[in-house]
Amino acid sequence: MQLPKYKKKKRIKLKICQEPGCGREFWGHPIAKYCPIHRDIKNRQKQKKDVENIDAKNIVFRHNYTDVLDLKFRCCLEGCDNLFEIKVFPKQFIYPRFCNEHRNDFKRANFMRLMRRKEREE
Repeated sequence: MQLPKYKKKKRIKLKICQEPGCGREFWGHPIAKYCPIHRDIKNRQKQKKDVENIDAKNIVFRHNYTDVLDLKFRCCLEGCDNLFEIKVFPKQFIYPRFCNEHRNDFKRANFMRLMRRKEREE
């Protein structure tokens, strides 16, 4: 007994182009995102990246040292008075603003939340 050969069913749907400002309807596969014009990356709008200010998470420490030094800095997070050590390199002026316990955004936000909770309890 011979079984019939499997035929792949074409699932072409009417889609809307996801390029901002386009909105053209086109026939395409379920995973298709752009119309034939915007499938070529040259025809798409360039996505601008959010530029974050350097001073938000770093200190600009101007110096004229000629050798590597270990200097102590105080954490700039309100409520934290930790001293932390940083290696200062010649001709490098940007260094971390926060101590190791508060280097990432989550740890800083969590520390501020705990400080607010502690102030409410007092």
